[in-house]
Amino acid sequence: MTSLKIPFMKMNGCGNDFIVVDNRQGIMDGFDLSRFVQRVCARGISMGADGFMMLEHSERADFKMRYFNADGSEGEMCGNGARCLSRFAHAVGAAKDTMWFETLAGFYHAQIHPESQLVRVSYPDVVLDELKLNQPYPMDGPAALYHYGWIGVPHTVWFVDRLAAISDRQIIDWGRQIRYDKTHFPQGTNVNFVEVLDPHTLQIRTYERGVEAETYACGSGSTAAAVIAGMLGLVEADSPVNVHTRGGILQISYQLADGLAQEVIMEGNAKIVASGELLPDAWL
Repeated sequence: MTSLKIPFMKMNGCGNDFIVVDNRQGIMDGFDLSRFVQRVCARGISMGADGFMMLEHSERADFKMRYFNADGSEGEMCGNGARCLSRFAHAVGAAKDTMWFETLAGFYHAQIHPESQLVRVSYPDVVLDELKLNQPYPMDGPAALYHYGWIGVPHTVWFVDRLAAISDRQIIDWGRQIRYDKTHFPQGTNVNFVEVLDPHTLQIRTYERGVEAETYACGSGSTAAAVIAGMLGLVEADSPVNVHTRGGILQISYQLADGLAQEVIMEGNAKIVASGELLPDAWL
């Protein structure tokens, strides 16, 4: 494998960046994927990214999404990654403008706008009774109460004031404390710090499990925050919510009815910023 060159694209959704590879021909067969991903996602010494994705064949959808966090762990799903992989699938001819794709978290629908960078991803319905709201947090943290839900992957949402004034160091310290709190979150969790700006607008910062750092954006975290804010009456649930991440704006829309968050849609950009070949020095 030392002479292998791996074609890839570098993409990002609202600054959440990924290395993306078409694996339909099995080009990644034989690799220790966890070790490989850790190496190529390392910033400074390799290509660097928040995550690594592979486009693969699916027997039940247009394609399968395989997503790996920068630490080499395989994730169930990634919202920003889903938008990027959808645009990638269209670019390499694996899907048309609308598509279904398979993930470890279930099946998702996506629609791309060929004349722009925008991609819409539709989530499965969220069962509201499965969300845990207003949970007390006895330790010193960003808020006395947190809200928990599984939106593709596990998320906690913490509503705070003056989010922009919270230091990067504090976000990291709180994020690590909560992410590794095995008593409350035995599977680990993503940690979303959210400020309500008005009934249609949220601001968010996210410490991502698997990246083990704050990222510029988290699509599933933004979706979780918007749905939970709607359930709590902090935003108008039946109209789009603009979620301001550090890397751009995601628009989340959904309807609350019959004990479900239905028609959950996330829309945002998906940029192709480079293409080329990963060379052996990237992973050896």
